[in-house]
Amino acid sequence: MPMKRACLSGLFLAVISGMAQGAVSLSGTRLIFDGRDKEATIEVSNRSDAEALIQAWLDAPRGDDQPGDGRAADLPFALTPHLVRLPAKGKQTLRLLYEGIGMPQDRESMLHLFVLEIPRRSPAVQQLSIAIRQRINVFYRPAGLTGDPADAAQTLLWQRAPSASHRLSVRNPTPYHVSLLDLRLNGIEVADHRLLAPFSDASLPLPVLGTKVPVPFILSFKAMTDYGGQRDYCAPLQGGQPFTVPLRTPDSHSPIGKC
Repeated sequence: MPMKRACLSGLFLAVISGMAQGAVSLSGTRLIFDGRDKEATIEVSNRSDAEALIQAWLDAPRGDDQPGDGRAADLPFALTPHLVRLPAKGKQTLRLLYEGIGMPQDRESMLHLFVLEIPRRSPAVQQLSIAIRQRINVFYRPAGLTGDPADAAQTLLWQRAPSASHRLSVRNPTPYHVSLLDLRLNGIEVADHRLLAPFSDASLPLPVLGTKVPVPFILSFKAMTDYGGQRDYCAPLQGGQPFTVPLRTPDSHSPIGKC
């Protein structure tokens, strides 16, 4: 009997996992709203052979990663349409419009776009229906910001704290958000993801590498581009003095210890 229950439980989880993939997809993993434009758009696609109902809304970032609590009404943006039926294999463009005032003009601002796929009610008594909620970051980028957002990651200022603290500090001196992935020191993970807001500072714990690790230590990471791609960065970890980490050139993908 216990084994039978375990098998049924495993099957139940598999069904949930399969359904949780959802039929609705977005055309991007992030959305950049260029302040020079009147609106930004993103496309929603229904990959299934059945009609789908979606609900979309904007919200300010929240630390608890929960959907909106009414603050979206205070944002100077309009999102249309909010509720739409997607035919089988159909598509719909979501339009995001800015009122023109209300957002900082000296830096990027981040919002969250939520898209909820509402399942159709199944006639089957024991059929499980799951609503799939997707969230992507929306970056409002005012016109006239200094610098190039593509260069923001290699402008970050890194500094190793005194050896006793085993921490690495990083400062983002740019007006752009920088999304870092797969931060490693000599191949050992420091953080899997870190989003650095404009003009912000962060502190990361360093792994204890021991005495047999080759010197110099190598700091490497990936940074997201505006289009959802990733670029590699790599540099020796310097002691005490602030330093930047340059973009890794295509011919420099070599063993750890050599950038």
